[in-house]
Amino acid sequence: MALSAAQLTDFQADIGIGSDAAVFTDAELNRLYARASSEYDLAVAMAFEQLMSTAAKFNDYTAGYTAEKKSQVFAQLEKMADRWAAKAGYGAPSVVAGTIEQDLIEPFSVTEYT
Repeated sequence: MALSAAQLTDFQADIGIGSDAAVFTDAELNRLYARASSEYDLAVAMAFEQLMSTAAKFNDYTAGYTAEKKSQVFAQLEKMADRWAAKAGYGAPSVVAGTIEQDLIEPFSVTEYT
């Protein structure tokens, strides 16, 4: 089932993006929701995991007296993914051939995959 316009707006707000499709298009958000078997909180956690994949490529650098630690972006996204996965009440989700396998015994932690 596709997300309604109100749900899409909420989804965008919950992951901190605008509606301009610069990060996720509406179709991509609907796909995440479908992959999460219509479990909204899990879909949000999966969105944060996808953002983490991009953030993992960032480099920290220092130039003179200026330092920028882009690894902090990854750390913050990791915390948000963990928070939403816990809210969803699921163990570690892993997507295998378009299906989600869940470990309901162990609590979800993105750090297991880093």
